[in-house]
Amino acid sequence: MTSSLQRMAARILALLSLTFWGCSPSGDRIIDKKLEGARWVYPDTLWGEFRITEPASCRDIELEIHLEESYLWRNLYLMLFTVSPDGFRTQTRIQVVFSDSLGDWYVSNRKFRTFVGRNISFATVGTYRIGLLPYMRADTIPAIEKVALSVYPCSTE
Repeated sequence: MTSSLQRMAARILALLSLTFWGCSPSGDRIIDKKLEGARWVYPDTLWGEFRITEPASCRDIELEIHLEESYLWRNLYLMLFTVSPDGFRTQTRIQVVFSDSLGDWYVSNRKFRTFVGRNISFATVGTYRIGLLPYMRADTIPAIEKVALSVYPCSTE
C-alpha cells in the first residue's frame, strides 16, 4: 500500500471511530484529570470507579487524551488495571497510536478519543475500579495535558 493510501485509510478509520463515538449513549466519566505541568509521572496511577447494578452488564470504555504539540512520540503505552468488587485484579497493556508512520497526526487538535474496551461484560454486581498508568521507557511523559476515561452502556448496534 502506498503511503498516501495508508494516510487516507488511517483518516477514514479515525473518522469512523469519531462517528461511532458521537452516536454512542452518554456515559459516566470516571477519570478526568488535567495533569500538572502537562506531564504524567510514573508511577502516578489515575483511578476511577463505576457501579454495576445488574449482573452481566455490558459496557464500552473510552479513553480521551489531550496532547501538546511538543509530544515526542507517535504513541503511548498504558497499563490498564481493573479491580472487581470481589477484589480480583487484572492488568492489560494497551497502545494508543496518535500518528501514522510518516508522522501525520490522526486529528488536528491533538485531542484523541478511542475505545479501549468494547462490549465488556461485568459479571459481578458492585463497584469496579479502573486505573491507568503510563508504561513507557521514560518515567516522565511530557506534553500530556489531560487524561479522561468514560464508561458507557454498550450500544445496541
